[in-house]
Amino acid sequence: MTLQTAVVAGAATGTVAGASGTDGQGEASVANTVSVDTSERTDEAVSDGLFGRLCESYESGTIYPGVYSEHVKNPSFYPRTYSEDDFFGPRTFYPASDIEQVDGIPFPWEPVGGDGVSFEQRDGGVSAVDTTNYQRVALDGARGGISQKIVLPDFRTHGYDLSVSVRGDGVETVRAALTSLDGDVLASTDLDVTGEWTRHEVTLELAEASGDQYIAGAIGNVDTPYGKYAVEFTAEGSGHVDLDWINLAADDAIRGKYNPNTVELMREQNTTWLKWPGGNFVSQYNWRDGIGPKSERPVRFNHAWGGINPNYFGTDEYLELCEIADLTPRITIGWWDNPPEWASERQTLPEDAADWVEYCNGDEDTEMGRLRAENGHEDPYDVTHWEVGNEVWGPWQRGSTQDASEYASGSAERIGFTTYYDAMKAVDDDILVYADAMDPGYNESNTPDPATWNETLFAEAGDRLDGFDLHRYNWGIESQEERDAWYEANDAGPIDYNEVLVMFPTEFGRLMADLSEKAADAGVEDFRINVGEYGLFPGVDSGAPYPGPETMPGGSYIAGMLNAFIRQSDTVKEASQTWLPVRMFPPINEDFPPDPNPLAPSGTVTALYSAVFEGEAEWHAVDVGVEGDGRTIPETGPRIRRMEDVPYVDAAATENRRGKELAVFLTNRNLREAADVTLDLGEWYAGKSVETVAVRPTATERPLPHAFPESWAEPTNHVAETSMETVADDGTLSLTLDPAAVVRLYVDNDRGRADTVGDDGVWHGIDVAPDGEPYHENYCAGDGESGRGKGRGDDDRDDCRIGDGEDDEDRDEDGGNRDDGRDDEDNRGRGNGKGHGH
Repeated sequence: MTLQTAVVAGAATGTVAGASGTDGQGEASVANTVSVDTSERTDEAVSDGLFGRLCESYESGTIYPGVYSEHVKNPSFYPRTYSEDDFFGPRTFYPASDIEQVDGIPFPWEPVGGDGVSFEQRDGGVSAVDTTNYQRVALDGARGGISQKIVLPDFRTHGYDLSVSVRGDGVETVRAALTSLDGDVLASTDLDVTGEWTRHEVTLELAEASGDQYIAGAIGNVDTPYGKYAVEFTAEGSGHVDLDWINLAADDAIRGKYNPNTVELMREQNTTWLKWPGGNFVSQYNWRDGIGPKSERPVRFNHAWGGINPNYFGTDEYLELCEIADLTPRITIGWWDNPPEWASERQTLPEDAADWVEYCNGDEDTEMGRLRAENGHEDPYDVTHWEVGNEVWGPWQRGSTQDASEYASGSAERIGFTTYYDAMKAVDDDILVYADAMDPGYNESNTPDPATWNETLFAEAGDRLDGFDLHRYNWGIESQEERDAWYEANDAGPIDYNEVLVMFPTEFGRLMADLSEKAADAGVEDFRINVGEYGLFPGVDSGAPYPGPETMPGGSYIAGMLNAFIRQSDTVKEASQTWLPVRMFPPINEDFPPDPNPLAPSGTVTALYSAVFEGEAEWHAVDVGVEGDGRTIPETGPRIRRMEDVPYVDAAATENRRGKELAVFLTNRNLREAADVTLDLGEWYAGKSVETVAVRPTATERPLPHAFPESWAEPTNHVAETSMETVADDGTLSLTLDPAAVVRLYVDNDRGRADTVGDDGVWHGIDVAPDGEPYHENYCAGDGESGRGKGRGDDDRDDCRIGDGEDDEDRDEDGGNRDDGRDDEDNRGRGNGKGHGH
C-alpha cells in the first residue's frame, strides 16, 4: 500500500491571513494536529536509497578536483581557445577576463616572460590519444614559461604532488613552482632537462599559505577556505623546453586520487549511492575513454557542459570511490546510437552497453573481464543498478527524441530501450535496468506529453521494465512578465510564490502514487521508481527572496520531497538531490549553480533524515494525518498543477519492524508564521521519551528572510537544536515549528530510558584555522594509502576509517543502531553530530 498525508476537512483553501497579494506579517502561530496511525503501514520497507547523490562533469570543479584530486585544468594541452561567444563559459576557477590568452598556448594556460620568449603547441606528446599536443617554450637569452591560476585546499594541507613530463635542448633545468597570484614563490623545485621525455614526480610544500582566499559560488561576499595560487614552469637561457601531462594532486588525497573532504562529507551525511557519469554528460560519454593507463586515455571536449575532460575519473576510479565511501554504484548509459560524424567516437550501441556490464561484472574468463583484470581489478565489481538514457525526451539532450515509441522499442533510424535491455541482461541477468521516464507533472511545449511517454513505455517495454528513472526540477516561472501575471491572477506576492514552490512536494507524492497505479494497471510487476535528479532552482524577481537549497525554505522543500518519498516507499526506492554537495570544491563566482557549501540547509536536512536509516533495521512508513491551515496551490509555470487543500505542515512517519521505535518528520512550509503542532502518537507511545532535533532558521524576522550561508566553518542561517521530551499520558506531544523549520522526532524504544539517533545532521568537517594555517593535524583525512584518518583532536569521535571495508557490526539486528544510546561510535566515525546545539 502507499500512504498519503490526509488533509482533514477544515484545512484552508486559500492563503493565510495577511498573505493575499502582500508579503505582510501574519499571526504569531497557527494551530495544527498531526496524527500518526501505526496500524496502517507500507508493505515495503523505506529504502536507504533515498539518499543518493549525482556525480557529473559539470562546472569548473565538480569532478576535478571536487571528487578526483586534479588541480590543473587542461593537463595535456588540448588545443582550446576561449571567446565570450563560448556558450559554456570558461569552465575555470577564474573569469576568462583574468586569463591572458596568446597564440601558441591553450586555454587556460598563460604566458610567463616577455621579449625573447615564444610559444608553440606541437603534436606528439606523451599522453592522450587523438590529440597528443604538448607545449613548447622557446627561449632566446631570456627567462620564461607558462603558468595557470589554480585554487588549492591550503586549509587542509600544504603539500602537493606534482607530475610533469619534460624534455628540451639548450636548457639545463625547469623550475616548477607554486606562487601567489602576485608572483611570490611559495614552493619550488628544479627539474633536470634532457633531450628525451622524462617523467618527474615531486612534492611541492608551501612555505606558507597565500593568504588570498577564494571567493566563489552563488554567494559573492563569503570567502571559502580555499586559497588562490598559480602553478608555474619557467626556464632560462637559449633553447627550448617541452612540457606535457601536468598533474597536481593534494598530498592527502585518498590513495593519491580522491578528495578527502568529499569522501568524508558523503560518509558523514550517510550518502548511500552515487549516480554516474550523468546527467546530460552521459549522452556524449564513451566508457572506453575512461579505462586503462591514464596516459593513454583520450582528452575530450565536454559537449554537454563545456570544458576539457581528461578522463582520469573513469569506470575503475568511480567504482573505487564507491568502495572507499561505502556507496552503491549506479551507472547510466548514454542513448546516442546515431551521432553525427564529428562525434562518432561518442556512440554507444547495445553491444557497447553489454560490454560495459561485462567489464564491471564479468569473470576473468570473459573478454571484458580479462580487460578489467589487466587494468588492475581482478574481481568483478558486481554493479547491480543500470539505466539507459538521460532525459532522452528533452531537446537539450544529445540523441534526444520526441517519439516515445522510438525510445521504447526502436525505429528504422534508432535502436530502442528493449534492445539495450536484452543485450545487457544477456551478460548478467541479475542486474536491474531502468528506463528513462518522464515526470507526469511536466507540461513544457517543447517536450512530449508525459502520460503518453510513460504509457508507451508500459505498453512496448513493460515486460522489460525493472523500473523508471525520472527527474523533477522546479524552475518556477522563469520570466518576470509571467510572474507578474501570476501575482495578479492569484492576488499574491513573492512570498506566496515561494510557498507554492516549497509546498509542491505534496503534489509530487500524488503524482508518484498515480504513476505506480498506472504501472500496476499495465501489469508491470515489482515496479520501482528512481527520482534520479531533483531540485528547486526557481526564477525569482530581482531582489526577491530565493528559496533554493542554500536557504531554509529550500531545506523545507527537501524535507517535503523526502516525506513524499517515504509515504510512497512501496515504489519510490531511490532518489538523488542535484547539488546536494557531492563534492567539496567551489565553482567560479557566478549566480548559478548554487554554492556547494556543505553547511547549506539542504545538506543538514538530508543528513537529519538519513541518519535514521543508517542501520540494518527495516523501517516502514505509517499513516499520517494533518489537520490545520493550508492553501491552494495554483498552476505555477509548466511544472506545477493546481492542487487544493494543501497543508502548510507536512509530515511523514516510520516505524521499525519491531513496532517499538518511531521516527516522525515534520516541516512548516508557512514562510510567515510559526505552526503550533499537537502530535498525536497514540496510546502505545504514551509516556515515552522523545529525542527532538529541530533545524530552524536563525532569522526571527517575518516573513522569513531567505538567508544564505555566510561561512564554510559553521552554519549561519540555521541551527540544529536537540532536546529530550516526554509524550503525554494521552499520547500527544506539543511543539512549535518556526517558518521553514524541519523537525525529526525519535520516540523511545520502550526500554525505559531515553534513546537517541545521535546525529543532528550538521556537518562539522571544515575547521578553518586563523591566518590561513592548515588544520591538517586536526583533520580527519585519509593517509593516502590505507585511508585511515587522524583523530579530530578535541572532538569526541573515532578516526574516519575511510576505506577500511569493514561492515558496521554494532547494530541491533531488530532495532538498528539505537540500542546503546549511541555511547559508542560506529566504525564509520559518523558521530560528530552529538550534542551540538547551534
